[in-house]
Amino acid sequence: MSQVMSGALTGAVAALPLVLGAWIALGLKPSTRLVGLVSGFGAGALISAVAFELVLDASGKNTPVILAAALAVGAVAYFAGSEYLDRRSRAGSTGNRGLALLMGATLDGIPESLILGISIAAGAGVSLPFLVAVVVSNLPEGMASAAVLGKEAGYPARRILGMWAVVVAISAVAAGLGTFVGTRVATIGPVAQAFAAGALLVMITDDLIPEAREYGGLGAGLAAVLGFAVAFGLDRAGG
Repeated sequence: MSQVMSGALTGAVAALPLVLGAWIALGLKPSTRLVGLVSGFGAGALISAVAFELVLDASGKNTPVILAAALAVGAVAYFAGSEYLDRRSRAGSTGNRGLALLMGATLDGIPESLILGISIAAGAGVSLPFLVAVVVSNLPEGMASAAVLGKEAGYPARRILGMWAVVVAISAVAAGLGTFVGTRVATIGPVAQAFAAGALLVMITDDLIPEAREYGGLGAGLAAVLGFAVAFGLDRAGG
């Protein structure tokens, strides 16, 4: 299997929990507290991945100014995209809300998938802690979004699952692209890591943590620490 195909497959696997989470929400209808606790765990795991798998790994591989700039650009890019989606969501139609959820998941998944692809191109293989963090954070996103859309007219289960299948395909393409570019531009890895770190930190703060606290209550903080501890332990065990 070529590196590009391997990267694309990894990106698809990491995004599949979106579909799984949607299926769980539509079929099993878990409690909102469980969704919140899973969101908290995913937030903690992602914070660990950002700190140790992205920022720490990128440091020393490029100048601090360039890495800080890439981190800021990633944060601004995610913020701008979120602002756009929020305006569309406030427009009020069901179609706009569905599109906003779809685009939001895509916006989350692209930098994550790019990093997975770049790590494969660099010869380091797939980072298990980062992959686990992405998988765990995608599960509650699929669950929460499907729970909302499932109550809207015009969104049967098949359509909702199809939306997430599109996001999985986009994530696969992004991971394959990351692998393709990474094999040709060796210096892009640290910059892409910093960019993804900025985007992910904004996403964690604006989306995952508020969702975890709202749905999971006081236990969300404990779940986040547990997620951080698990991801950190995997990182140290693999290092």
